[in-house]
Amino acid sequence: MRTRGIKAAILAATLLVTVPLWAGPARVGTPYKIGFIASITGPGASLGKPERDVARLMQERLNREGGIVGTDGVRHEVQILINDDQSRADTAASLARRLIEQEQVHVLVAGTLSGPSLAMVPIATELRTPMISMASARAIIEDPETKRMRPWIFKPVPENLHSAAKQAEYLKAIGITGVCHLYENTAYGKDTFESAKVEFGKVGIRILYGDSFDRFATEFPQVTRVRASGCKAVVIGSIPPAAAVINVAVAGRVGLRKIVHGHGACSPDLIRTAGAAAEGTVMPCGKILVADQLPATDPVRRVNLELIQEYTRITGGDPISTFAGHAYDALQWALLALREVPDGLPLARVREAVREALEGKIKNYVGTHGVMTLSPEDHLGFNPKDFVIVTVRGGRFVILPREQWK
Repeated sequence: MRTRGIKAAILAATLLVTVPLWAGPARVGTPYKIGFIASITGPGASLGKPERDVARLMQERLNREGGIVGTDGVRHEVQILINDDQSRADTAASLARRLIEQEQVHVLVAGTLSGPSLAMVPIATELRTPMISMASARAIIEDPETKRMRPWIFKPVPENLHSAAKQAEYLKAIGITGVCHLYENTAYGKDTFESAKVEFGKVGIRILYGDSFDRFATEFPQVTRVRASGCKAVVIGSIPPAAAVINVAVAGRVGLRKIVHGHGACSPDLIRTAGAAAEGTVMPCGKILVADQLPATDPVRRVNLELIQEYTRITGGDPISTFAGHAYDALQWALLALREVPDGLPLARVREAVREALEGKIKNYVGTHGVMTLSPEDHLGFNPKDFVIVTVRGGRFVILPREQWK
């Protein structure tokens, strides 16, 4: 009996020692690498700089929290490798290949602009590495010929089709049936025009004159043709600074015509550069731009206000832009997917597991633009109803409720 009691005491002591050790800090696993590519310089810098700042913010947060803990209880350091594609497609392609082959990143968050993003798509696909773009063109995630999702490519960014549909809804509501459409001669600009042709036609709005312009231009002969066309509104498909420069030209020379931008202009740089010419312009934007004006019941309000507070701190007071939200959501998707990966897998299998998690585990994600759910048939998951129509009033973006559209 005494021996049995001694054995029981030893067992109890062992449990007292081993349980706390088992329940203690998470086991440390392989560090994860996220290859981050943005247009920090060049024509896309007004978009890429906020994205870079969010990447820095996220790296600071990850360092503070000690990385991420997977669903298997293993802790992983996360490194975000920030790179500048200089707004060039060839540079983006070269960076993507280096990050995948030499740096051996587990996932790419890559592409501020549609052109560079599209240049990276075949590389990420060939090398079987999941890529989350921060650009808008539908062709980034969907093969234009087969209309099927590209298996390795995702994006949390609303598309020009969504933007054009919201523009059409607004224009129809204010009684405009004929518009002019001016767009920058880039992949993004051309996509805005093609999207407008599709969506405007659905509601009986005709494009009376459409033309592209050089995004570096300072003179716009197209404006003279706008005046002659008889259109009552000018739709601009461009990003700042070009969007602001042509906004000034149109506002100064075509008289009392409504100016409607696409979601690519939802940046403080539009107001900063266009000044008074931006007053009264209208555009569909993501909710992050007007987060403080959202009702308390909107699920994205809290997420955005917390991000804005942290972003303002890390940038020394810069106002938030839509594009900061694009980077935040893309990086959050990457982290959510990495948490689903079991520790100890070889690199190729980690990449496959991230792809599978992006496609199957991102459900009811509350992001900066809305609530998103991904699936094999939808690598975006955006609900167009989450777009808001905003106007520029008193030098700031303001939600324009539907009852005030006319």
